[in-house]
Amino acid sequence: MELKDFLETDDFYNLSNDAKLLYLYLLAYKNTDNLVYCSELICDVLHVNGEEFSQLADAGLIKISEFDEPITVM
Repeated sequence: MELKDFLETDDFYNLSNDAKLLYLYLLAYKNTDNLVYCSELICDVLHVNGEEFSQLADAGLIKISEFDEPITVM
C-alpha cells in the first residue's frame, strides 16, 4: 500500500494527532532497513512521550524492543 493510500485509512485516522505526526517523522527519518536511530531527537522536536509510541506500536506501525535501540518502522 502506498503511503498516500495508508494516510486515508481508518487505522491512521484513529490515531491521536501527535501519534500521526510522530509516524510521519519516523517515516522521514528511517533508513533503508526501516530503522530510526534518532527517536530522542524527534521526541524533543515534537514534545511527545511514550504514549504516542505505544499507540503506534499497538497499531502495528512500529516495533520497539528498547528505547535505546533503533525503532523499526513497519
